[in-house]
Amino acid sequence: MHYSTIGGNVEDGELPDGTHEIGAVEWHDYRKVDALPLFPPIGRQIAELDAPTAPVRTFELEPITDRNYTWI
Repeated sequence: MHYSTIGGNVEDGELPDGTHEIGAVEWHDYRKVDALPLFPPIGRQIAELDAPTAPVRTFELEPITDRNYTWI
């Protein structure tokens, strides 16, 4: 699949059969993403950054299991 962003708010995705799928891009404040159902669950680590472009010095996630992640 190939995706490209059109104007920052719309994504044009080319599917394996050559057709296209248009999707909406939702922009979020990086400091508030820890409540989003992201996979892998990196929301807390992103929200703790000093700035959206801050370098990541270390990055570790605990193992992902049925106990600590809700699969959607």
